[in-house]
Amino acid sequence: MTAIESLKKVADTIWELPKTFKRGMIVPGRIYATEALIRKLDEGVLPQLANVACLPGIVGYAFCMPDGHWGMAFQLGG
Repeated sequence: MTAIESLKKVADTIWELPKTFKRGMIVPGRIYATEALIRKLDEGVLPQLANVACLPGIVGYAFCMPDGHWGMAFQLGG
């Protein structure tokens, strides 16, 4: 299964990365983007979103906006 296939479509422009994507995730990830943008995400975005979801003190969701792209420590647009 590819990383994109692990996303669950919540609404037309809301996608969820489940806590089961990576051990240690405290919250799920949420991406706000069209399906076309989801398919064009840098391959590092989902693993970095998962890293943010593991940070101590995070509550609710780790977010990634439509401009999300790979960054140094976590995705930009997050």
